[in-house]
Amino acid sequence: MFKVAICDDDAEELAKIEGYVRSYADFELCVYSDSRKLIQDIKDGEAFDLYLLDIIMPKPDGLELAHLIRKTDKTAVIIFLTSHEGRALDAYRVRAAQYLTKPISQETLRGELDIALSAARAKKGKILMLKTKAGMKSIPFHKVVYCELERRCLICISADGKKYASVMLRIPFVDAVAPLLEDRRFIRPHKSFVVNMDFVSDMSTSKFLMKTGEAVPIAQSAQAETRDKYMGHFFWDERE
Repeated sequence: MFKVAICDDDAEELAKIEGYVRSYADFELCVYSDSRKLIQDIKDGEAFDLYLLDIIMPKPDGLELAHLIRKTDKTAVIIFLTSHEGRALDAYRVRAAQYLTKPISQETLRGELDIALSAARAKKGKILMLKTKAGMKSIPFHKVVYCELERRCLICISADGKKYASVMLRIPFVDAVAPLLEDRRFIRPHKSFVVNMDFVSDMSTSKFLMKTGEAVPIAQSAQAETRDKYMGHFFWDERE
């Protein structure tokens, strides 16, 4: 089920936005009047598809919340709700999908929910089919950390720490991973690797460090293109 978190310290505004969301669809909805409680839930492993965050709140404010969210989830949709127009650039830096100025109408929010739901479905609906010795495995794109060619087998590392190995490939590696490379989250920094940039924690000239702890090499011939694509990944519009 689509999961939504709303965080606003204004009780009246919080109740209004909650009502709008509940009237839109039967989402799994969590409502927070204290940003510290949302932060604790995130640290405890809770994750949402959509965050509706007031920017101006007692510390931590909405932008601090967004920075924390982006450390663990680069695909969640973040929509800021604010009475002030002066922090739109800050919102852009955390790849917020929208920056809505209060008072927010139900019609305006419904339009943004349409976009957020479509984006989430598109991301979660893509599946990598992997033929293994144990049978066919279906791995959602958003759970693929990276893929590697090893001894003519396609190795897939998933976000839950599992390692899947295909049977021996009968087609070139680049053809086997072609469905991933059609998705803008994925990049091929080396002839034997494909990386989901949502799971990159750091990048050097010669390698990606993944959030799961592994290092993925970047070929010397691909360094410039890889750097440009990775930097551009932070600024793409999630609604495209």
